[in-house]
Amino acid sequence: MKLVGQALSFAVATFLSRILGFLRDAAIAYYFGASHVSDAFFVAFRIPNSFRRLLGEGGFNAAFVPMYVKALEEGRGNVFLRKVFFLYVSVTGLVALAGSLSAEIIVSLIAPGIRNSPAGELAVFMAKFLFGYLFLISLTAFFMGVLNSHGKFFIPAFSQAVFNGVFLLVLLLVAHTLGYKALILGVLLGGFMQVLVNLPSLLSSGVKLGFLPEVDDEVRKLMKRLIPALAGFGVNQLSIFIDTFLASFLRTGAISYLYYANRLYQLPFGVFSVGIANSLLTLLSRSGADKKKNITDAYRLVILISLPASAGIITLSGSIVSAVYGRGNFSDQDVANTSLVLSLYSLGLIFFSLQKVTSSVFFSKGDTLTPLKANLLAVLSEGSMASFLLFVADLGLSGLPLATALSSLVGFGYLFLRLEVKPFLRPLAATLIRVVISVGIMVTFLFTFKGKTGPVLEVLTLVPSGAFLYFLCLLFLRDPLTLRLFKGLVEKGVKS
Repeated sequence: MKLVGQALSFAVATFLSRILGFLRDAAIAYYFGASHVSDAFFVAFRIPNSFRRLLGEGGFNAAFVPMYVKALEEGRGNVFLRKVFFLYVSVTGLVALAGSLSAEIIVSLIAPGIRNSPAGELAVFMAKFLFGYLFLISLTAFFMGVLNSHGKFFIPAFSQAVFNGVFLLVLLLVAHTLGYKALILGVLLGGFMQVLVNLPSLLSSGVKLGFLPEVDDEVRKLMKRLIPALAGFGVNQLSIFIDTFLASFLRTGAISYLYYANRLYQLPFGVFSVGIANSLLTLLSRSGADKKKNITDAYRLVILISLPASAGIITLSGSIVSAVYGRGNFSDQDVANTSLVLSLYSLGLIFFSLQKVTSSVFFSKGDTLTPLKANLLAVLSEGSMASFLLFVADLGLSGLPLATALSSLVGFGYLFLRLEVKPFLRPLAATLIRVVISVGIMVTFLFTFKGKTGPVLEVLTLVPSGAFLYFLCLLFLRDPLTLRLFKGLVEKGVKS
């Protein structure tokens, strides 16, 4: 169960990061609400933040980790690392500089609807500075790939918590005096500290960072794999930009509603699904791995976690949004709009998670082209569906997250059909039946006690009690994976 252990390590660190991230976003909502300032910041911040997902949680590591693991096994890890590090720093530094100089053009392409408004002008100003964060987060992403290859998942995932914590502290200390400039300062200072926190773990792992300006056959092989991998995750990020592009034509605050809802939706996805995918990629990249068993376990874990998360978010969306954001300049109408978007996003959680995990199977064998095709197909379907739902069906803001959820099924379906080694279907079906029964009991419980207290107390009591009831039902139904997890936790508790 090494997959489970590594995924849990990643999940714990990411969970801490997400909690601090929610506090950070709550502070943004408190000080700036859903206004032209928050719209401008989320447009400007979306660019470097997408590079974090592109380089950290996706494309770069998908191509880099299998080759670096192999180099480590053959005793030439540091030489390979220095060659790649030189190329990586050179390219990301140039991209950050070019982005800063072209901020006005980029913002106009991403959000043309706010081009000649106060939000558009402010977004351009912010983007010029926030491209500096792109370089910082690229370094953090590189360190994540290196440490994951050495079997270390907690610190690189926890580094995002450092970013969120520093950003939050800056807002609390200077938002009243600096206004929107506190947002820029928080991002840059948080990014710098995020880089520093990884250095001790790198040194303790025996990693020797340095530059070796040499482009040999091995580096060219990495670049050959990297181009479709980055393109694949770049296409995947287009999903977010499509929403921003279309939302820019709606009323002020629409971009902010999408951001606030997406942040909450990303909690179960970022904590568990990304951790499972990263762990699976590392395990499958090693020789002698039992691919079918590992894939099956990964799918079962996704089903076990994402289905109850999706159902719980939809059931308690209003209370969750109100508890996290509902204060200060964030109005009741803002809460209602954000909770609706959150519920619709959550419909696609399981398929997005399964697509993420399935992509790791292809990456582990050096195939970065198939996930690219899947992402491209999903984005094209999302763009067409979003445009139809928004402008033809006249669903307004609701059409954007609904199209995103529907497109997740398209991307996962394509990848699953292309899998050479498919998971065992019998244990998957058994897990799915037990999960559906347990989720039904959990949702009934949540509906029964929903609305009895205030939103904060409701979230603090119903979320953990609902989760406890769900896993209790799984234990009662004797789900094998849940029993293994429970046994592992008990054994660790006894040893400690």
